[in-house]
Amino acid sequence: MPAKAGPPATISVAIPLYNKRREIARTIQSVFDQTFQQFEILVIDDGSTDGGADIVAQIGDPRVRLIRQANAGVSAARNHAISEAKTELIAFLDADDEWKPGFLAAIWDLRERFPEAGLYATAYERHLPNGGVAQLTLSQVPPAPWSGIIDNYYRAAFDDALIWSSAVAVPKQVFAEVGGFPVGIRLGEDLDMWLRIALRYPIAYRNTSLAIYDQAASNRAMQQNHCNDNLVMAQTAADALAQGLVTADQEDDLREYVYMYQIL
Repeated sequence: MPAKAGPPATISVAIPLYNKRREIARTIQSVFDQTFQQFEILVIDDGSTDGGADIVAQIGDPRVRLIRQANAGVSAARNHAISEAKTELIAFLDADDEWKPGFLAAIWDLRERFPEAGLYATAYERHLPNGGVAQLTLSQVPPAPWSGIIDNYYRAAFDDALIWSSAVAVPKQVFAEVGGFPVGIRLGEDLDMWLRIALRYPIAYRNTSLAIYDQAASNRAMQQNHCNDNLVMAQTAADALAQGLVTADQEDDLREYVYMYQIL
């Protein structure tokens, strides 16, 4: 991985790392391969024990910062990255996922066209354990290569998970309003964050698969069979409805969206 000096960063890439030695170099390389090069990379090592952080430490590129913390979970790692970020736009990438070369360019294009948005995301594809590739099913979103503002986030996410934690960027100031990722939540912490943002801001989206969700990766959280006692975003939705944050024509869509995840 070559060391480069380039223009000042305008996007911070937040990578939480926990025992992903097998994948982390590939993940970081996918950032280096971006057509948009004005980035910094923050790898938050969440107490890894497999030597993955040592691989990061050996990367000779000044754009990469390795920050170590005692194991506290993925939400704490993401929140740590947010606090350390030197730019006003933070893109998230899990340590076992990848970006296609045009991802950051697409995110920056959305940022420039829709500065009022609180979240910028693209479609993504799932790489399955059997070697197959699954594309998203998004019947409520115009087909690729559409990009624009999502009119109804809750309805748009009925068919599939519209937003994935490795295909999204959020302005730093948005976290000052909605708060950080919920610490101590084993699953669904990201869904709660996207919902909290969608309740207050427009969502800008490009319906082109520019990120890869690796479902064949090692040590995946979804393989741990851990569930929360309650779905954290259900309380977020209930509070939003009580506070009148949801327009009347979208109240039923929000309820149905939450019910769907409660059943899952």
